Amino acid sequence: MFSLLDFSAFETSASVQAINDILFPVVLFVVIFWLMCEVFLVDVAVEDNLHVVNEEFTDSIVQAQSDKDNTYQKAENDHTVENLLADMATTIDEYTIQTELSDIDIRRQNLKALGVRKLRDFCRNREIKGHAAAYRQRGLDGLVEFLFTKQIYAHYVEQQFKHVE
Repeated sequence: MFSLLDFSAFETSASVQAINDILFPVVLFVVIFWLMCEVFLVDVAVEDNLHVVNEEFTDSIVQAQSDKDNTYQKAENDHTVENLLADMATTIDEYTIQTELSDIDIRRQNLKALGVRKLRDFCRNREIKGHAAAYRQRGLDGLVEFLFTKQIYAHYVEQQFKHVE
């Protein structure tokens, strides 16, 4: 039953078999090597084709990126400068307050150093009302506070007594 088919048409000669035995592994190696190069050497191909890209385009991209970086850095510098200025303003305010407080203390001490008699004479000569009540309530400290709230300082009192002498 199977003798009807003749497989001699599908037989290859010995020379063709020898060529196939040599060429097939070589072709297979070349195809695999080519695929490996395509997969792993794509970066090399991209670098080789960079000269194809328009230089003006790349320059504009590089410039835009550097401008963006510079803008960010400038904004960061501005923020730092603003923080430093705020700190400086706070420090100056604190120093001013401390200086004013020490000036106030010095002015009060200068008024106290003049004594009760000079201060009361000054208030009488200038006809400043309310000085007697302040003196009666708290003594010298009350009189000094009263004159200080009226913005009368020691050099005003001293000037009056220099003119009298």
